[in-house]
Order: sequence, then C-alpha cells, then structure tokens
Amino acid sequence: MRPNRLRAPSEDASILQVPPLEAAGGLVEANRRSLDRWSTDIQGRSADVLRRRAREEVVTLARLYHQESGLDPVPADATGETIIATGHQPELFHPGVWIKNFAAANLARRVGGIGLNLIVDNDVPKGAFLRVPARAEGGSGLIRKVVEFDSWPGEVPFEDQPIVDRALFESFGDRLGEPLRGLVPDPLIHSFWPLVQASGEFPAIGDNVGLRFARARRLIEARWGVRNMEVPLGRLCGTDAFLWFASHLLANLERFRSTHNQALDAYRRVYGIRSKNHPVAALRLDDAWQEAPFWAWRAESPRRHPLWVRQRPGLMDLRIGGEDQPFLELPLGPDREACCAVEALRDLPKRGIRLRTRALTTTMFARLFLSDLFLHGIGGAKYDELGDEIIRGFFHLEPPRFLTLTLTLRAGLPSNGATEAKRLALLNEIRDLEFNPDRHPGATESADWNDLVLAKRQAIDGPVETHRQRVDRFHAIRRVNEALQPSVSEARQRLADDSSKLADDLRREAVARSREYASVVHSEERLRRTLTAVGSEVPAP
Repeated sequence: MRPNRLRAPSEDASILQVPPLEAAGGLVEANRRSLDRWSTDIQGRSADVLRRRAREEVVTLARLYHQESGLDPVPADATGETIIATGHQPELFHPGVWIKNFAAANLARRVGGIGLNLIVDNDVPKGAFLRVPARAEGGSGLIRKVVEFDSWPGEVPFEDQPIVDRALFESFGDRLGEPLRGLVPDPLIHSFWPLVQASGEFPAIGDNVGLRFARARRLIEARWGVRNMEVPLGRLCGTDAFLWFASHLLANLERFRSTHNQALDAYRRVYGIRSKNHPVAALRLDDAWQEAPFWAWRAESPRRHPLWVRQRPGLMDLRIGGEDQPFLELPLGPDREACCAVEALRDLPKRGIRLRTRALTTTMFARLFLSDLFLHGIGGAKYDELGDEIIRGFFHLEPPRFLTLTLTLRAGLPSNGATEAKRLALLNEIRDLEFNPDRHPGATESADWNDLVLAKRQAIDGPVETHRQRVDRFHAIRRVNEALQPSVSEARQRLADDSSKLADDLRREAVARSREYASVVHSEERLRRTLTAVGSEVPAP
C-alpha cells in the first residue's frame, strides 16, 4: 500500500479527476475483463452468476422505485450490462459531491451503458440544518448563518428519518432564500424546494426527509438532461445477490475480520494514523462473538448498532449490538451453501429488522457485483484504499479500479481581496521589526540610535570561534534589538492594526470562498452549465 494524497482543488470551477475522465473507457474495459474471469465460489454460487443477478435486480429495483416515486421511467432497453455507478447520502450536499452524478451519466452514455446512483440511506445525517452565507449587520462583509430545515431527531438513519417539525420544514425554502437575497442571483433553492414539498404526494417517499431531497435532486438532474437510475441502498440490501454476498462474509467472518484488521493496521502505518477509529474501527471480538461489517437495527428503535455473530457447528447466531439475545439462528458455516441462509435473511424486513452495509461493504458490493466503474469522492476514495487491500486479502482478487472526482465551485460571493499571502507578508514585516529594527530608523532616529546600530554591527562582526563567543554575540545582538524597539513602536502598532484588520478580512473571505455550501445555495444557471459539461467531451472507447 502506497500513500495517496488527495486534495480538493483550490481554484474556482476546478476539477480533481484521478485518473483523468478520459481514462474511464479503458477502466471500464479492464474492470470488465478482470471481473468476467472472476468465478470464485460465493457460498454455492459463482461470482460471475451473482454479478449478472445483481445487475438484473438493480435494474428491476430502479424501475419500481422510479415508478413509485414519480421519476422518469428507466429505459426499457436498460439491461445493466454496463453500469457506471456512484452514490452518496441523501442530504443537501455541495457541488463537489453532485459532480459524480453528472459524470456517471455522461460517461455511461459514452460507453453505451447506464448510470446508477445509490441513495445511501443507511447512514446517519450530520444535522438538520445548513450553514449559509449572509451579510453581516451593517453590511460589513459576510458571516455564516445556520438555517434549520427540521428539528434534529437524533442519530436516526436517513432510511427511518421522517419530518419532525412540519412548519419548520415547509418554510425552509423561504428562510434559506432570505440571507441569499442580493448575494446569489438565482439560488437553486427556489426551484428545488417546491419539488421537495411536492414529493410527499408519493407513498414511496412520504415524509422521509432524505428521499424527498433525493427525488428533488433527481428531478433537477432530469431537467438538465441527466437520467441515472436511482435506488435506495436499503432496498438493495434485500436483494438475492446482496444476501448471498452478505452470507459469504458472515460464513467466513473469522477470515474476513482478520483480513480487515490486518489491512487497517497497514493503512494506519502508511499514513501515520494513531487514532483507533480512523478511517474505521477494527472489527472486535467478544468471547465467542465476532463483530461483522454490517449494521443492524429494529424499525421501532432506529439506532444503528454493529451486527454480532457467534459461530456454532453448521449454524450461527446473529445479535444486534446492545441486545442480549440473538434475533436469528442462521443455517450457515464456511462449508455450507447459503440457500437457506438467504431465505432466512430475506424475511428480516417482515420482522422490522434492518440488515445494512457499512461504508466498506457498501462500495465492496457495488464495485464487485453492481458496476463496471465506480465514481468516488475524496472521502470514499480514501476509504477504498483500505477496501482494495481487503478485497485482495479476502477474495484473492485484484480489485477493480475506481475513479476519484470532485469539484471546487464557489458561490460567486463578493470578495474583499484578503489573501494568505498578504497575511504572511505582514507577519514578515512585524518579525523584521523585532529582529532587524536597525533597518527601520523611523522618525525617532537620534545619536543613541546611531550608537546602537554601530554596536549591533560590531556584535555581528564579532568573533564566533568558541561557544562562549557565540553566546556573547547572540546576547549582544538581542540587547541592541530590544533597545531599538521604542524607535519602531509606531510602525509596530501600525502593522499590528493592519494585521488585526486583515485577520477579520480573511475570516470574511473564508466565508466567501468556501467550497462547502450546499448546491441549493449556488446559482442555478452556473450549476447547470458547470455540472452538465463534466464528462460530456470524453471520447468513446
């Protein structure tokens, strides 16, 4: 494993693409050739058979989800033979995340396939608000303002998170638009929020906040000519192909856990990471119970917990973290086929039990079974450096390549011109007054000043052959510098005032130049022009 340093671009409208988008066609072909030869046994089914099954199922799921959600139909000729996939949580994300959906659609067209966006609804929202730019009181620059779109229900997965405060939610579009007035000419929120409000008409969406956001985003994409398939991850985790994949990991959990933890240790060594939770925590062992790379929770108590597994001869017990008793006895072991296990796992939703992927197993399944090329952002790419090592160690397979993509797009807010370079220049001037006051005689130059300058020059030219001489020289220079400070006190105060003002300007400029503002804050027209162009010029393979 080699360190791979990924950084978001600093310039406005700049794209990070590793490897370049022009390489996408070659990556698709190379990944397909490699995975088409992958026929390892997955608890009684061949990997290549499961890959075909996974694609059939995801297309079927997408057709149903689009129909139930009032989205445009998945094309009748979509077979899933070639899929360019990406995914993200159904939140109000910034353009650097959104760019993946447009690239996936355009690249899929170029290679004669279809784009797929996974709505990662098994994750937990970071909050129920946005930080947005606003004018400071008196019009003196910009500040960040917090605008809530709902009351915070706690750490509830997107999949189970309903609207809590309807009045707060319904008024969000107007409340967000207010601070943007006069700053952003045509913020996307004006088109986006009516679509969010109308999404509740569809039973498949209802009051689910994340799915309302996802549907509104997908409708905007369709207006702009982008029509990827959409599937919530929660639905995907009920498919046959996924349950066979999950059964294989569970049946071989001891080996998977060992591979996972060894790869994690290697990753931390490469990057010098001391934290026990970064990028993920190690999979634990508690007496006979092993922690599995999945989440589990009950619908009536929607808090994610690790899934724990206890292996017995030909059987295994499954337990939700925090509970004392197993919720399922699974007929599964390393040498058993998964047919009966898959049947048992398929019945979990009827009991209100969610079995879901964690971050690494989400993209592992998507890359190995669902897609020919997966598009990551920087965060996902860092996770999957670790994921690659786990694939190599557990599946004995060279992992399919992925493409890393992000965009820095600023919101076009007024700038005051403050820069880090100006701050460093001021600091250098202040430092020079401290260590070289003799270069700044100022208005208080006198005979004493001339004598002190002469004394400093003599000290500088003094002998330095011995340690004692070098120490005496140092102290002599420092005494002169301190004695000369009153002569530069006015200049020091002036620079200190300039530095304080520049620090305020830099804080306001950071508000103006942030790349983290949600897409709904940005100009709709500029978003459309920028995002729809991504990948559209990539030549077909």
